[in-house]
Amino acid sequence: MRSFNKPFYIAIGKRVKQQRVSKGFSREKLAQEGDISDKFLYDIEVGNKGMSADTLFRISIALDVSADWLLRGEV
Repeated sequence: MRSFNKPFYIAIGKRVKQQRVSKGFSREKLAQEGDISDKFLYDIEVGNKGMSADTLFRISIALDVSADWLLRGEV
């Protein structure tokens, strides 16, 4: 059974949203760039869901940040 680490997902979601807003992207635009649904991106940003490595990679590319920064808040 998978464990759900809510604080970890919340921290990642905050970084995704922070970078999305700083880039001037709407949720819809980032979802389109990341090839995911708006609802799934919302769930990521509020910490309700995690994401696959593939999705993490696509979001990091769209936001022009490293996946490590999204995961840990460090470069």
